[in-house]
Amino acid sequence: MPGERSARRRGVLLVLIATVLWSMAGLFARLLGHLDLWTVMGWRALMGAGSISVVGLIEWRRGRMDESFGFGPLSPVLALLAMVAISAYTASVMTTTIADVLIIYATLPFAAAALGWLVNREQVSPRTLVASGVALAGIALMVASGLGSGRLLGQALSMLMTLCFAGMIVLQRRQPGASIIAVNAIGALGSGLFGLFNSPHPPIGLFDMGVLFVFGLTTIGLAFVLFMEGAKFIPSAEAGLISLLDVVLGPIWVFLAFGENPGAATVLGGGVVLGAAVWRMAPDLARERVI
Repeated sequence: MPGERSARRRGVLLVLIATVLWSMAGLFARLLGHLDLWTVMGWRALMGAGSISVVGLIEWRRGRMDESFGFGPLSPVLALLAMVAISAYTASVMTTTIADVLIIYATLPFAAAALGWLVNREQVSPRTLVASGVALAGIALMVASGLGSGRLLGQALSMLMTLCFAGMIVLQRRQPGASIIAVNAIGALGSGLFGLFNSPHPPIGLFDMGVLFVFGLTTIGLAFVLFMEGAKFIPSAEAGLISLLDVVLGPIWVFLAFGENPGAATVLGGGVVLGAAVWRMAPDLARERVI
């Protein structure tokens, strides 16, 4: 039907724009490389909290959230996980290569499957187990290449971020009526306050403040809203496939702009992880007639 095709095109476009915005996070992080980690974390998260709170208020005024703003019993735990994930993400992009961060984050579906089995006793398919093993091999190859290079801290933070996001996905299934917008807003606010509390409060110029504003607005607020809106119109497997472009585009931007070379082992490990993720999604893509 023409209307369905139009809705699908809109969904693909919105998810693609969100993915491109997320992939530009490395550019912002490198532009702010002269600032300390805590200052970047604090202002990025506060800017993001402000932008996503505006969206939440609009949703509430439209009647899409109840009087409790979509809160439930697990919302405090979800907000804490969001706070840790947002903080760990900023810390990881400031302490290791963008390729490291994004490749580890690409294992999110496998981490969510493992936590889903532990927490919700969700069945894990043999295909997921095989793909998870292959992805872990790719991560091991990448981490081994970082030994002695000072990147292990950033890689560990990337793993922490991924596990927290996976925990949010699993707990959200147990509380499907909760508002993820409200949870992310609170988590971003907590991350921002935590960062600024530890910040030495260096003087920040107008250019740096502008970069921090765009960093928070795009990667925490705008990209999230666009992705969630676009995902309503296309199959989840297709949205997941498009979002994998983040892993490809992110390192390309910082390589072109700053010459950041992640190394051959990271590229090879990333190829293994991406291959495992695409192979795992292939049956879902075929079933939903995406390809």
